[in-house]
Amino acid sequence: MNNASTRITITLLSLMLLSLAGTALAQETAHGHAGKGQHHGRANFPMPVVDMMMRAVRHLDLSDEQTESIKGIMKSLKSDERQLTKEMRSGQEQLKGLIKADTFDEEAVADLAEKEGALTTRRLILASKAMSQVYAQLTDEQRAQLERMAEERAERGAEIRKQRTEDV
Repeated sequence: MNNASTRITITLLSLMLLSLAGTALAQETAHGHAGKGQHHGRANFPMPVVDMMMRAVRHLDLSDEQTESIKGIMKSLKSDERQLTKEMRSGQEQLKGLIKADTFDEEAVADLAEKEGALTTRRLILASKAMSQVYAQLTDEQRAQLERMAEERAERGAEIRKQRTEDV
């Protein structure tokens, strides 16, 4: 693996891990509850890092073959993620019940947390595998362009965070 692809992989995985921490259990947007089929203002995937990558990939000059291959990869991810999302929602409902119970059952919450952790791990693996498969479809030039876009996005994000801290 060359240096550029290593940096991209590290960048994407870091973004995924950071975003996953804040979104794994999220069920509401800033504007209220996300309706059925809506993913918190995102295009198709509840994991923001996957959505960001796919938006970036759309800016690449892909061949018809690459486009079809990537569509298949993402369709498979979407299907796999649906089942995990159902399981995660079930766990969240169970947690609400445990929280509202007359007596707190720490062991039941711990068991539920363990199951949630396993689901989150499976979700991360599925998304990472799909992103790796998409990345493998790209040419060296497209990978370089994707890296430049990621760097530009990181710079814009840093500038926005800097402005926010100056405004406080």
